[in-house]
Amino acid sequence: MATTTPSRPSATGRGRLPAPVRDRRPALAALALLLVLGGALASALVAYRSGDRVDVLVAARDIGVGERVDADDFRVARVAADGADVVPSSVLDSYVGTRATGAVPEGALITNRMFIASGVVPDDGAVVGATLSSSQRPAVPLDRGDVVQVYSVSSDGATATLLVQAARVVDVSSDGGDSLVASLLVPESDLAQVVSATTTGSVAVALLAPDTEPVIDLADDGT
Repeated sequence: MATTTPSRPSATGRGRLPAPVRDRRPALAALALLLVLGGALASALVAYRSGDRVDVLVAARDIGVGERVDADDFRVARVAADGADVVPSSVLDSYVGTRATGAVPEGALITNRMFIASGVVPDDGAVVGATLSSSQRPAVPLDRGDVVQVYSVSSDGATATLLVQAARVVDVSSDGGDSLVASLLVPESDLAQVVSATTTGSVAVALLAPDTEPVIDLADDGT
């Protein structure tokens, strides 16, 4: 009696049982959860940074050009520390007795360029004018009242010699081109070397922090 052998499924896959389909919903849910958590963390970071605030000086009234100010002319405000050019309240004493370089409206955030020490050049100091090209001064604007370090730079720019550790900028003006003429208050003991550097065009300045005390400053004019 002839027997027959049961046929096997072909190699092409016909007759093969279908493979179970994986459920991708758990993976999608996990991804959505990660996105939600990431957004929450980002929001928390923004809220944390916005809470990083510092106490700064603000004008307590309208201050006119050239007015001499005292402690009552300022008040303290708490603002976000976002790198703005502001003056911390801790240096209030250094602004008492200064004069406004321009009109300062009530409520304005105080910057170091708004005020300059009032007074006259002391006996042991001198004011020197220095012409500064764009490569001899900071990229940020230089203004009256700033405090700078003064250097003598070699012609090839390879070396720099410190002339004055901290000098007050008494005035700044344009020479009509890209250069600025800065009037610097320097100690009389450093006068010769600063004049030499300005004459040869090798002088350069670097801007210091707003609360830096100059080596020598304008004397009180008694008014």
